[in-house]
Amino acid sequence: MPAGSRSDIILALVNRNSLGLEIGPSYNPIVPKSGGWNVEIVDHLSAEALREKYTAWNVDVSKIEDVDYVVTDRGLVATIGKPESFDFIVASHVIEHMPDLVGFLRDCSQLLKPGGILTLAVPDKRFCFDVFQEISSIGTVMQAAHEQRKLHTYGNVLNQYANHAMRKGQIVWFDRELEQMTLVHPLTQAKELADNYISEGKFADTHAWYFTPESFSLIIEDLSEMGMTDFTIANAHGTMGYEFFVSLQKGVKRPRKERVERLLALRNELRQV
Repeated sequence: MPAGSRSDIILALVNRNSLGLEIGPSYNPIVPKSGGWNVEIVDHLSAEALREKYTAWNVDVSKIEDVDYVVTDRGLVATIGKPESFDFIVASHVIEHMPDLVGFLRDCSQLLKPGGILTLAVPDKRFCFDVFQEISSIGTVMQAAHEQRKLHTYGNVLNQYANHAMRKGQIVWFDRELEQMTLVHPLTQAKELADNYISEGKFADTHAWYFTPESFSLIIEDLSEMGMTDFTIANAHGTMGYEFFVSLQKGVKRPRKERVERLLALRNELRQV
């Protein structure tokens, strides 16, 4: 496992002189253009709209850089229109929002050159407001892929609001102590919010997937084994604070002995919960 700062860990396999894409950096880019990175940026809003959105969040909106592509319901590949153009993709706290996890991986693969790196920062459900959510399984991931899901399900949105937790007034924390947890929304309000989501038919920016480092690695291994992705795990770093880090590589097969044995991974997943 690499040591160092958060950015050092995320960028351990990234060549600074290569062409990159950062997905959804909003006000906290990891590979900023202002820092000399040769990157393009795709986000859900224009830079102007992002600055307007986050002004009320008490964050430094000056860090929001020009957005090259505003993603549409056509998806990443169609929005960007540059297949096999990027050497690396950075996505921090993005993959857990995607209604179709497999579809997201497929889009990233199509945008990357052969051997390209997709590097991810992912929240560990044990250390954030997802603590009461069930760990995502390969079956639920495959169900979303089978449906080619574009929007979150009613049940997903209801779970997000009904089980949304805080601890001592914070939405993230750094240890496994479960005392002083509170729920943010009354159940009746959670149902009302989910009902409104269905009636409006609009995309809800909510988490769809809930992981620990072990469960995430297992899902990637399962998808690779089933031929659902051409990514394999090139590097992984366990939880630091409330997040963990994984670098996936496109089109590089790894010998079985280097890969996670499924039963062992399932046992380790149980130990983590």
